[in-house]
Amino acid sequence: MSEEFPEQLAVYLAEREAQRASAVDATLGALTERERRLVCEAAVMGYVQGTRHPAGAEHPKNAAVLHLVIDACLAFSDLYPVITGVQPCSECQHPKYNHREGEDPVSPGTCLECEADDDEDAHHDYAAAPSPRSPEPR
Repeated sequence: MSEEFPEQLAVYLAEREAQRASAVDATLGALTERERRLVCEAAVMGYVQGTRHPAGAEHPKNAAVLHLVIDACLAFSDLYPVITGVQPCSECQHPKYNHREGEDPVSPGTCLECEADDDEDAHHDYAAAPSPRSPEPR
């Protein structure tokens, strides 16, 4: 029996791969920016959870997977802002929990991440950037 890969099959597989790639691009292109970000965040965390799944273990049902993915996204809320609703600071893009209020009403607050980076603009009050959860008009 020949172990040669038929050229006709190789051409067919290459064509199908190109068609699938085109379909993915078209599907992503039809999504709003918010939808793309939501799909991306869920897909990334789903992939992470999948790589942590024990080999040979039964795979959980869809509802359980969804729960695991959302739970994991909430644990890393600043990395998945569309899913979690975390709004970064409009000035430095760091999450609110990294900011401390000033000692009195006239003193600016401090961003601990900016301060750790020796950023001269570390002293500023947290102001929420526009929400990534806000739906875009189609």
